[in-house]
Formats: sequence, C-alpha cells, structure tokens
Amino acid sequence: MGLKDRIKKYLIEEPEEELYEEEPDKKEKKKTERKKRSSRKKASEDNADIKELQEEIKSVKAGKKSDTERAVIKDVCEQLVDVSYHMEDMKQEYKVVTGYLVDIQKIEELPIQMANEIIDTAKSIELLERDKQKYIASENLLTMEQYNKIAAHEEDVIKTIKELNEMEMRDGMLKSDMGYLEGEKDDLEYLRDEYSDGIGRIRGFMIGVFFVCFMAMAGLILYAITKRENVTVYALGVGALLMLAFAISYAKYLDYNADIKDLDAKHKKAISLLNKVKVKYINNVNAIDYLYEKFGVNSCKELEYQWEQYNTMVSDALKYSRTNSDLRLFKEELVKKLKKIGVSDAEVWTKQTNALIDRREMVEITHSLNVRRQKLREKLATCEQIKSNATTALKAAIEEKPELKKYIAEILESYRLDLL
Repeated sequence: MGLKDRIKKYLIEEPEEELYEEEPDKKEKKKTERKKRSSRKKASEDNADIKELQEEIKSVKAGKKSDTERAVIKDVCEQLVDVSYHMEDMKQEYKVVTGYLVDIQKIEELPIQMANEIIDTAKSIELLERDKQKYIASENLLTMEQYNKIAAHEEDVIKTIKELNEMEMRDGMLKSDMGYLEGEKDDLEYLRDEYSDGIGRIRGFMIGVFFVCFMAMAGLILYAITKRENVTVYALGVGALLMLAFAISYAKYLDYNADIKDLDAKHKKAISLLNKVKVKYINNVNAIDYLYEKFGVNSCKELEYQWEQYNTMVSDALKYSRTNSDLRLFKEELVKKLKKIGVSDAEVWTKQTNALIDRREMVEITHSLNVRRQKLREKLATCEQIKSNATTALKAAIEEKPELKKYIAEILESYRLDLL
C-alpha cells in the first residue's frame, strides 16, 4: 500500500465501536469479546502502519530538505565562481589602466628636447593620416564597375573621347541636314501640287472660253441666217479671240508642265539625299550607342568626367601607397622613441598622436583613466564583499553539515577554484 493510500485510509476509516452500537442486547457479550479481539489485532496492525508511514514521511522530508540545501549551495558556489572570474578580469583591466597612467607620467616628465622630438614625429603622423583619409575618400569617385570599365580600356579612352566628340557633332549636323531635306521635300511637294492645280485651272479656263466662243459662233450663225447679214468679221473676231486664249493657255500649260518636271527631278534628288543622310545618321547612332555601352556612359561629357575621376583615383592610389609607407616608418620611429623612455604600451600612442601634441587632450585622457580606475576600485571592493559573503556562507554550511564539503569541493574544482 502506497503512502498516499495509507494517508487516505487513516483519514476516512471509522472506529469499530461505532459499527456495533445498534446490535441487539442478546449478542452484546459475544460481540464485546469479538470486538476486543478485533481491536487488539487492529491496534497492532495500525501501530505497524503508522510507524511505516512516519518513516516514509521522515524520509521524504529529509530528501526534500537535502535537495533544497544542495540547490542553495550550488547557487552560492556559482555566485562565488562568477564573482571570482569577474574580479580577475577587472584586476587585469585595472593593471592596464594603471600602466597607461604610468606611461603618461613618463611622457610628461620628458626633457624638452626629447619631448619636442616625439611631438614632431606625432605631427608628421597626424599630417599623413589626414592625407590618407583624403586619398581613401577619393576611392568613392567612381563605382567599382565604372572604374573597371575604364581600367579595361585605359589605352583607348583618349582616342574614344575624340571619336565620340566628333560623332556627337556629326549626329547634330546629320539631324540638321535631315530636317532641311525633309523641309525641302515638303516644299517641293507643295509646289508640285500648286502647279498641278494651275494646270487644272488652265483646263477649266480653256473649256470656259471654248464654250463662250462656241455659243458666240452659234449666235452669229443664227443671226446671219435669220437677218441675212454678213457676220464674217464678227466670226473672225471670235475665232481670233479663241485662238489667242488657246495660245496663252497652252503657253502657260507648257510652263507649268516644265516646272512640274523640274520639281519632280528636285524631289527625287531630295529623297535620294535624305535616304543617304538617314543611312549615315543610323550608322553614326549605332557607333555612338556601341561606345556608350562599352564604357557605360550616356555622353562624351560623362566619359570625359569619368576619365578625369579615374586618373584622380589612380594618382591618389599611388599617393596612398607612398603615404602608407611613410606612415609606417613614422609610427615605428614613434614606438622606438617611446619604448626608449620606458613606455610599456607604445603602440597605443600611434593612434593617439593628438594627445602627444596637445596638452589639453592629454589632460582629458588622464582624467578619463583616473575616473575609470576609481570605478574599477569600487567594483572590486563590491565583488570582494560578495566573494567574502559567499565564502563565509559555504564555510558555515560545511561546519553545520560536514557531508556537504565534498559536494562543494566538486563544484568548485570543476571551475578550477577551491574554498580557502
């Protein structure tokens, strides 16, 4: 029977006496004897179960108490480990900060001549650093793609710029020629239409004159028949008028026809010239588009600009290389001079040359380091107190329960620590 079942049994089970309160009197004696025997047996069984239950409860309580204690001990050990490692890191940092302050004191106590030499070297480094930043900034004048395209055709760029300039000028002239020839063609077509309309008007005029003369002749003939008079003179006049009108109209017709033939010849020539100019224009545009695509530009001006930027970048790259070389030499010289006077971390001053030149900058650095060191002292004191409290707590636990000593030692040894 489990612990839970036993506890439940003891909570709900009723005494045997209550079960027999309502028995008849005649069986009372017999029941009393049976009850006594049952009670003795039950009491014996209950005493055994109660003892077993109490033992189990004690065992559970002891186990729970033991687990809780170990969890607390583990937490304290981990706290001790964390604070110990943190203190080691802060001690190293404190040592570095103190070293910087000692180095600053050595630099500030230098003789004037040696101090001036270090300042001059620092100034040279400052100037070279500025030049270096300027040359680095020039790297963004062109994108990498633009730079690579110019670099790939570096020898042809100048020639291409000249060709592109001529092609773009030719492009403008060809456009102008095409515009002129288109206008000339339209004018010739307009004049031809005018002359064609003129020939039509002449035809209409001749038809009108012929109709008038015909009607006049018919009238004269009718008049001569009816009146029996001679109308020859009048008929000759009408005929002469008809011949004169025909002669004038025909002459004008010949003029118009000759002009139309001349216009057709000019129109044909204009179309021929326009087609030739268009072919030249298309070839020129194709050549321009090819060069634009080749260099990734949209105009000759853009290519000229990129060529200038490319040359600037190439020139600055060479200067950057020389500056880097000089900068390395001056930094090595500064490091040697600082090591000579006993500065422990001389390399750091190659990045803080302004502090070597400007006294105010050095004062600010010194103040910052002092503040930093004071904060480290305060943090170390706090950590020391935490470590002391954790150590005292662990020692007290071992003193109260020596069996915990092995458990604590195992935890601390896993972190290469021991309890002093």
